[in-house]
Amino acid sequence: MNISRLMIVIIGLAVNLAHADESSFDKAKNNVIEFWQEAKDTTSDVADKTAKKASDLGGKASAFGGKVRENAKETGSIVWDSLQEAGAATADAARKGASKVRAVLAEDGKGACQEDSALCYKE
Repeated sequence: MNISRLMIVIIGLAVNLAHADESSFDKAKNNVIEFWQEAKDTTSDVADKTAKKASDLGGKASAFGGKVRENAKETGSIVWDSLQEAGAATADAARKGASKVRAVLAEDGKGACQEDSALCYKE
């Protein structure tokens, strides 16, 4: 009879232990599911925020690039105009200088223009 009672107690404990294991397994499974869902949500939030920041930075870079392009165009135009003015001034100065040299040589009597002389070039 003691063996029967011992078997009943052992079976009762085994059932309780099996039930406890299922409950622990369910809790662990639920914890993993919650963790997985939180990880997915966090990853999704990070991806969304990253995409938004990248989009904002792209917009700012585009606007900055437009300003740089406009400034470069303006600067290029100013430089080109300045170079043209400098070139015209240099050409005028060269013409005036050549005229003065011709005049000085003509006064000295040495300035008889010869066709192969650079001083005779009037343009």
